Amino acid sequence: MVFGTARAVKSHRLGRRRKKGGSRLPIAPWIMITLVCVLVASALTAGFVTLIRSGCGSDVWRVTVAASPSLAGALDDLAREWESQDPKVDGQCVGVSVSEVSSSDASRGLTGQWNEKTLDTEPIAWATDSQAWIDWVGGSEVTAGYFQADPVVLGESKPVLAVAESTAESLGWVGGEPPSWSDVLDAAAAGDLTMAAANPRTSTEGLVTMLNAVGDGEGGIDPSAMSRFGEAIDAGMSAENAETLVDEILASEDPALTGKAFTTLDFQVEDINLDAGLEEDPLIPITPAGSGFNAVSTYQVLDGTGWVSPGDGKVATQFGAFLESAEAQEELAGADLSPVDDAAAASISGETVHEAVRAWQALRRDLNVLFVVDRSTDGTAGGDVAGAELATVAATVEQLASTSQAGLWAFGDGATEDNWESLAPLAELSDDNRSEMASAISNLGDQALYEGGSPLFKAVTDAYTFMAEHAVEGADNVVVVLTAGGTDSVSSPSIDETVDDLADASGSLSEPVSVVTVGFDAADADNLTRIAEATQGWYIEAPADGGVLDQIRSMG
Repeated sequence: MVFGTARAVKSHRLGRRRKKGGSRLPIAPWIMITLVCVLVASALTAGFVTLIRSGCGSDVWRVTVAASPSLAGALDDLAREWESQDPKVDGQCVGVSVSEVSSSDASRGLTGQWNEKTLDTEPIAWATDSQAWIDWVGGSEVTAGYFQADPVVLGESKPVLAVAESTAESLGWVGGEPPSWSDVLDAAAAGDLTMAAANPRTSTEGLVTMLNAVGDGEGGIDPSAMSRFGEAIDAGMSAENAETLVDEILASEDPALTGKAFTTLDFQVEDINLDAGLEEDPLIPITPAGSGFNAVSTYQVLDGTGWVSPGDGKVATQFGAFLESAEAQEELAGADLSPVDDAAAASISGETVHEAVRAWQALRRDLNVLFVVDRSTDGTAGGDVAGAELATVAATVEQLASTSQAGLWAFGDGATEDNWESLAPLAELSDDNRSEMASAISNLGDQALYEGGSPLFKAVTDAYTFMAEHAVEGADNVVVVLTAGGTDSVSSPSIDETVDDLADASGSLSEPVSVVTVGFDAADADNLTRIAEATQGWYIEAPADGGVLDQIRSMG
């Protein structure tokens, strides 16, 4: 029941509508029939003229543009319109094919290994519904050069809280000064409001809202605000995106949307009201004071990825120029994109985006981590760093919460038939299990190293397969590999085969698992980086203090 009316629950697609609808005019049937005939004849004539003019037939070279769901419809229309104008690059008829990929999925694919099975063809350009995702992807050394310097700005959406009108009135948020984010969090702490937040790592509405809620007003992050924001979500509810939140509530025993504050973008509020039939007490957009960071939609050519040829880049760049034209901008405005406020667009840096996501992850998730320690003489520089590797594991385990899980493997030539052995089972870190882990680390330190080469590649792939089978829903599932090596002279896979196998496995998982490689001494940073990034993980240089928990958390 919604406001006392029985209804069937619909699926809420909170993407932009391609065109804004107009009012209906009464037209006599004979006029309508005549008009349709004229339009059909005109369309056939125009199509014939276009075909004669272009002369391309099916000989059109198209490149792929990955676009977020909220932009894909409008961009697909514009791609057809552009192609009808007979564009050419170096004498070749060209066009673009728009592939719908969520911004979060695209960001993971671009920071790791793009999986064509799940994400479609590797894109030549990326149209995302917030520049924050570009900042996220471009934040590492490997991906910093992926994008052209100046993006094509498509427009922007404003992050808002969607609150039932009756709830907003009861809180005094209608007709006066808007509440600050501190006021919103105060209301949530007092129980006057329930926060319903979209996940910042899987949705644009969640990411941009969080950046506004926890900003310090100077382009950085306020840790206390982040803590309060996390507490409000813990006391309320969260889901992958705003669409899922609404669906879950409407399908529950108490489907009312009153008393809740949904993190959404401005255009989504109208969609929720229309789809949920909220005529009596509609949701209204509330923009908390100080919310200066908007979701700026941009189009950028990925000319630094390694798979974009100069010719492909020219096609994508030419389409980008078309998107800046007056006719394209008019089409985008019809898809509910507003002109960009330049000051708001530049108010938060890419470093701040990373800092905020790291802090969010640290608050929200437990770790499910398998430590895989290289105990070969090659992988420990002949024993010089063996103690440092174990000290790193011990220091990290000590910092883990009791609700996290941890396990320990060691590998080396001749360790077992598989060249690795399990020394502590993957288990929650209760007092007993934490003690067992400490004993396993200590005992490993008393054992002799395995003489010879390091079976790194097989150990990593076996550990990844194990963790994929033991992934914990809602946790950060991580394989932490510690070595002073980076090559494998023992097992059969090459570095290229290992990276491909890990990327294929990563793309097929319902619950993500990442590899973090920790390099000691003169470790092969290039190989360890490739291994980690194939699973959306990171390479870390071993810290002097022995712990790596903060760096693991920073993966987001």
